[in-house]
Amino acid sequence: MEWNGIYDRRLAIGGVLVVALLAGCGGGDINIAPTTSDNSVDNSSTTTGTEEAVNPCASYVNQAGQLVEGSFESPNCEYSVAFADSGNNVTVDLRIPALDDGGAHIFDGSLFIGEAHSTSAELAAAGIAEGGDGAQLTIEAGATLAWRDNTKFVIINRGSTIFAVGTADAPITFTSVSDIEGTVDPEAVQQWGGMVINGFGVSNKCDYTGTRGTDLALDGECNIAAEGAEGLDESYYGGDNDADTSGRMEYVIVKHTGAQVANGDELNGISFGGVGSNTEVNYLQVSSTYDDGIE
Repeated sequence: MEWNGIYDRRLAIGGVLVVALLAGCGGGDINIAPTTSDNSVDNSSTTTGTEEAVNPCASYVNQAGQLVEGSFESPNCEYSVAFADSGNNVTVDLRIPALDDGGAHIFDGSLFIGEAHSTSAELAAAGIAEGGDGAQLTIEAGATLAWRDNTKFVIINRGSTIFAVGTADAPITFTSVSDIEGTVDPEAVQQWGGMVINGFGVSNKCDYTGTRGTDLALDGECNIAAEGAEGLDESYYGGDNDADTSGRMEYVIVKHTGAQVANGDELNGISFGGVGSNTEVNYLQVSSTYDDGIE
């Protein structure tokens, strides 16, 4: 406080103690001779002029509670088989962002979303009855995903969904590493596998009772091996739900695909198996494919 023009500063403010010493005698003037004792601690953080780099790659936490993420090699993100591959399916939601400077997401292994179940009992035990029950793959507009060879491909298993919604100015692209490196002819095929999207729709390969659209019901099992199903690459489609959803794809480009898996079994551009009517597909371009563009 102020007293006769002199401040009483005998308070410890912010850890700084100011002591006023009185000098003089015989009723003379009061002289202020302050001294400072600083016992404060500087808790502010220091910077070195460099910021920790932020990893822009996709990541997820696996069932063991471990963070699994891609490695950033500017401008691309690279994903080892420990991130995803056949036999190492992604069973939780996964978001793949768009990268700056024309970067691509490069996968060493296949990208299988959700688990493949070959029996009705397995599906029931996993709580999978329709699209939306399983893991969801979300891909941001403008993202590019690439694979190194045609033994690697994408599967969206029954119950799981894909939401790949691009725009006319920022489409989503599925392609080969050779394409993004510019080392392949525009018409080249079999540079990577392709896509398989499975659902619970009705199939003429299964038995039913009742009438379609009213009281149709399965008579037994309906688990049909999808294209490319061999060993750890297996997946299945089929059911009794024509209104099933496998997600939404808009402004998506798929190119340089295809592989001969077995006699009469080929990976195409995109193989839709039992995909229901609540799946939205618009502005889809499939080109430079070994077998069918869309099957």
